[in-house]
Amino acid sequence: MSQALAKKPHLYEVDLMRACIILGVICVHVLSSFNVRTPDGSWMDVSSGILMMTFHYTREAFMFITGLVLFYTYYDRPFSAASFWKKRFLLIAIPYIAWTAIYILFQGTFLKGFEWTAPYLLHTFLTSLATANRYFLYFLLVSMQLYVVFPLMVRWLKRSERWHRTIVVIAFLVEIGIMIWNQASLQFVNVYQLPAWLRILVRYRDRDIFTYEFWFIAGAMFAIYYPRLKSWAMSHARALFGIWLGMWFLLFGVYFLNRDALHLTGGQIVDTLQPVMVPYSLTVALLLWRIGLGWQARRARGYLPRASRVIRFFGGVSFGIFLIHPIALRFVELLADQIHAPLGVQYAMLPIWIALTYVSSGVAAYLIGKIPFVGYIVGEKAGLPKSMARKTASSAAG
Repeated sequence: MSQALAKKPHLYEVDLMRACIILGVICVHVLSSFNVRTPDGSWMDVSSGILMMTFHYTREAFMFITGLVLFYTYYDRPFSAASFWKKRFLLIAIPYIAWTAIYILFQGTFLKGFEWTAPYLLHTFLTSLATANRYFLYFLLVSMQLYVVFPLMVRWLKRSERWHRTIVVIAFLVEIGIMIWNQASLQFVNVYQLPAWLRILVRYRDRDIFTYEFWFIAGAMFAIYYPRLKSWAMSHARALFGIWLGMWFLLFGVYFLNRDALHLTGGQIVDTLQPVMVPYSLTVALLLWRIGLGWQARRARGYLPRASRVIRFFGGVSFGIFLIHPIALRFVELLADQIHAPLGVQYAMLPIWIALTYVSSGVAAYLIGKIPFVGYIVGEKAGLPKSMARKTASSAAG
């Protein structure tokens, strides 16, 4: 087997990134659920808002990892677009379709006035597939858009290797421009006054591949120059931490700028589609990557065996957690509502609800992934157990 076709080493550091990023997703959603109960301007409202912004790097970081892993796997080896699409769409289209249906039915169990008629269910299902408007399935829709253009991206980046630095800089500046446009204009547009086609583009701009173009290009560049960047990161850990800390203080300032100077409200203050989130999310992704590299170096020497098993578990089921956690969070919220305590006590209990949502979603994703064929809905290729498959094959042959 040629070196180009040899299986590449597993990026264990990405497992840690996935485990941490999906934990950040749950932190944002638990904090958001609590934040609606707090008086506007109170210390709990402000602190939970800052925490939400702190953890709001997750969307961009997941896009970054997606680009990194895809280009790490395919960039320097031959592959056909047809085989790539068949493999990738099978693993993401099935969960997308399945969870769209699951969430429609799930919401129907607690939404008042939900119509259980066949025409309404069909219309809702098709609309949801087209817009990814069920919870957080936008990530799957954006990933499928990336899969469509990925073979062309590989060819383009191979033919323009001498311009890679320029491409990254331009992509970064374009990303900043898109975020400025969103924060200064698009979020205030009354979409119902726009033509139908433009209304769709503006309303669902957060699930458009162009909104995240920098993150896929950045991930691609990391994959292409991985050994060189890894060598740099291993010797600049303090610098990465210092840059992240500086960006966090900037984020802290932007929170108050949005609230007190720009007079934004609610989700507008902590929106992930704003300029500061581009450099901030990048520094968080780099810091998590560096931490992952350090963990991998220790894991390879046999250190931290128990912690390593936990990291690999949650990294391995992160996709399933992403899909399942809204359901787990719903039940955690119902449980939290049974505790009639002052807001300060509820605030102090947030780490418990975050941990409960994280662990229960992870266990559920793992168990579902072990069920033959059903495991596809959490991104696992779960076919028949080997013993049963052999028995089925022998019966067919006989």
